[in-house]
This record gives sequence, structure tokens and C-alpha cells, in this order.
Amino acid sequence: MNIRFLAQSEYFNGLHIKDDIVLEKEYEQGPFTNLPKVRYYLYYLEENVRKEVMPFSDKVDVFNITNCQNESEYLYFTEYSDMHDGTYVFSIVRYNITDHTHTKIISLKDNINLYPDNKQIKIFILDESNLIIQRALPRISKNGILKEFFDYSLILFNFDNNKQIFIKDENLVKNGIEFILPYNEKSCIMKTGYSVAENNRHENLTKEEAAVESLFVLNIQQFISDLQLDQSNLIMNAVDQAYYDTTIVSAKIIENFLIYSKVNYESNDENIIFYDIETKEIYTCINKTTSGEYLLKNATVIEDIPYMIMNTASGTQFFNLISNEIDATYSEEYDIRFVNNNTVISTTTEKTLFGKEFQVVCIHKFPNKKVILQEKGEYIGCVTSDKNTSYIFLK
Repeated sequence: MNIRFLAQSEYFNGLHIKDDIVLEKEYEQGPFTNLPKVRYYLYYLEENVRKEVMPFSDKVDVFNITNCQNESEYLYFTEYSDMHDGTYVFSIVRYNITDHTHTKIISLKDNINLYPDNKQIKIFILDESNLIIQRALPRISKNGILKEFFDYSLILFNFDNNKQIFIKDENLVKNGIEFILPYNEKSCIMKTGYSVAENNRHENLTKEEAAVESLFVLNIQQFISDLQLDQSNLIMNAVDQAYYDTTIVSAKIIENFLIYSKVNYESNDENIIFYDIETKEIYTCINKTTSGEYLLKNATVIEDIPYMIMNTASGTQFFNLISNEIDATYSEEYDIRFVNNNTVISTTTEKTLFGKEFQVVCIHKFPNKKVILQEKGEYIGCVTSDKNTSYIFLK
């Protein structure tokens, strides 16, 4: 267990991308009224050094870009240039976070005024040569209330040989790719179909208008090969599916588990499902909900065991989904903030001799409740570089 405490400013909005490197973004007013200009920074945690990525490059988050490669050395972002005819050229830049070289892999000329309300583009970087461009246009629901991005067209683009293939697979074209999560060097998790839990969609869409939601474990190279065959029906085995009265709200990956939240509107409950990608075993926890508060954030994995973290009157309990027993309870004085494998990070309040309160960050080794390390300071956030290393940011 390696713990690093890092002093920060008033906030921390970093996203871990590789090793000890965290990506941070800062937004500012640019030439567009509808989208802000963005600056990218790489924070090297071990050196405690923050460096701006290509500071003289004009960047904007006009596209939603997902790097589907696990632990990639590349950062992808959108650079823009004004064509002075009412349009802009948007270039996807691949930036190497190790040697700081970069290259433009594709450029698109478009009308910036269409974004974000009348056009949406998602770009999925599949490997070092291929990406998917998914364009979505808005459609108004039959009741006239809802306007959402429900009409899709997708292109597989090889930016090494500048070749594109229009994707014909019926599922992808009809339902769209909602997200892709990198898993390992060979595989990723893909969800197709939009959740009806967002924007009150379940109340405003008919069954016929709703999408079939599916979760897949994909071999990336096999997926690319299948798309290159230009088929209308790809053979992909779904891990799970949902439709209208059941919907997949969100998902995450911890170690070898795909963990996702599946809500059933008829029974008014939420299933937290742990799917072991390697063994295909499934563990489920049911949360009865009427408030709309979903508990995926309380799902974790400790030493290859799935746990649900439950807040009770007696404290915070860790419920083991394999044994169906509570393996540890932390008293209510400890507010559990983060878990990294067997490291539990909590905060508590202490007082000086004169009665002044101050916050303390505490480290526990699960399932032991004893504090083995503590640091005075206000907890801001935490990121991990591996199962054994946690970087804790303090105000």
C-alpha cells in the first residue's frame, strides 16, 4: 500500500489516464458563444508537476472523444481553425504523453453553430489506425415534448490509409453507441442504445420509440475486422440487455468486473450487477428506490471480491456479495470517501485543545477498522495508478 498526500488548490477535477499521469481541463471564453475554449494539462503526480499540453493550440470540446485503448500513451483532443467563411476546420490531434510529439489524424469542416443543440458527434478511437465517427441528429418525440439525439450514422475510418466504410449494422445504426469502456489491451465494453433514465425519457417516449440497450464484451481487433466486412448484422453476444421498463443507467470497470446499474420501473428497484468478465459469473444486489438515487457509486471490488458499501445508522458496512455477509463496519465517525483494493480512505473531524475543529484524512487496511495513517487537511479527491498506489489531494 503506497499513499501520497498532495497539496492542491480549491478543487481537483483530474482524470487518471496512465501510470502516475492525470489529465486536467480548464475552460475559458473563446470565440464561440455556444462552446467554451479548453486547455489541457498533464499532472505528473510523482514529480508533482503540472504541464500544459500544446499551449499555443486552440482547443474546443466540440466532439465527445473516447480512447478505447487501455493504458494508452496517447491523448486525443480537438483543435480548431477559423476558415473565415462561417465554418471551422476541426482537427483530431493525437498527442503522445510520453515523448510529447503529436500528429493530426483527421480534419472535419463543419458549422460550429450546430453544436451542441442540433448536432452531436462521438468519436471512438479503436486502435492506433481506426476510429468510429458517430453522427447524431435530434428527433422530437411523438408527444412533442422531448428533443434528443436519436438519429445515427456511423463511419469506420482508417486514418493510416485514409479509407472510410459506412457502418450498416442494424443495431449500431438504429440504437447508436452510448459508450465504450477500455478493459485490457485486447478487449473493451460497449453499450448500444440510450438509457431512458435520463431527461425523463421514460415518461415521454413510447415503447416503440425507445432503444434496445445492450452491453457487449468486444475483442477490439475482431470488431474492426467485422466492421470492415460491411455487414448489416454483426454477430455480437450481449452480456445483458434492457428495454423501456428496464434500463441500464451507467457502468464502470473495477479489476475484472463490469459493474452496472439496471433499473426496473415496474418493480421500482435497481439491480447492481457485478459481471466477472473472465469467468462470466454474475453477482447481484437489489436496491429498492423511489427517490431516483442510484447506488452504483457504492459498488466496489476488494481483493477480487465484489462489495456493496451501505450507509446505516450504526456506520458504513461492506457487504460481501459472494458470502452474503458483512465483512466490516466502520463507525459513523468515519466518512468513507474512497476505496482502492484493500485501502479504505475516510475523513473525520477532530478538535484542538481550544475546541477548534479540523478535518483529518484517515487510512485503514480493509477489513481492519484501525487507522494506520492519518493526515490533517480537507479531502478534495483521490486517484489511483494501480491497485496499491493512491494519491490523495488535500486543500
